[in-house]
Amino acid sequence: MPSVGVDILRSIVRLVWPATCTACGSNEELHDGLCRACSRALLSLVALPYCPRCGATLGPALRAEEAGCAACPPVMPRFDRVLRVGPYAEPLRQAIHRMKYYARTRPCGDLAKLLAERIAADCDAGAFDVVLAVPMHWLRRLARGRNHSRELAAGVAARLAVPMGEELVRVRNTPPQVNLPASRRAANVRGAFAVPRARSVQAARVLLVDDVITTGATVNEAARTLLAAGAARVTVGVLAKTELPRAYSRQLQS
Repeated sequence: MPSVGVDILRSIVRLVWPATCTACGSNEELHDGLCRACSRALLSLVALPYCPRCGATLGPALRAEEAGCAACPPVMPRFDRVLRVGPYAEPLRQAIHRMKYYARTRPCGDLAKLLAERIAADCDAGAFDVVLAVPMHWLRRLARGRNHSRELAAGVAARLAVPMGEELVRVRNTPPQVNLPASRRAANVRGAFAVPRARSVQAARVLLVDDVITTGATVNEAARTLLAAGAARVTVGVLAKTELPRAYSRQLQS
């Protein structure tokens, strides 16, 4: 029976490469790729309320308002909203790190499932016409050996049953945003993207997928490019939003 052969092959793979927790790397009993401790910690992150305009975590007494929050930039971004799994904190931070820098595909699949479930819970079926990844420049992709952003977006697209597109491209190899202060990030990515076939995104409702946002400068520039090419709407789906510890303390004190 072919299924017997497949089962044997899977057993051999598990023996040679035993499954480990996507976040902490432990080989304890896993559920959806996470050990029990990381699952509990992740649930606490997912439960945190956040601003739908910028993705920042909100305080316990603050409601999520479609118009934004006190942490939103003075000039609102071009994308219409952010859909996130949680803040950039453990165990989500370590899971993203393993996906990006350890060249492992399973964490990418587990994280794509998490993001797709969050998007499906917050959006109506048929809300998007196409899923696009924030593109990586070919030189960086060559240096890293893989394109984790596209893999993540493809996993989300497959789970949401939405077509995966390739219309957005990166035309400038910009320095990594993580090494720049917030004041220089927007200028760093200005003009970094292009849509060579603008007709393919005209009137499209785009889900733009990335792993992490901090100031939102990169996804905002990508959204600006897509809207200029004729897209009807750009929604950002990310695994995590980077923010300072106790990001809402100023709001609570006011």
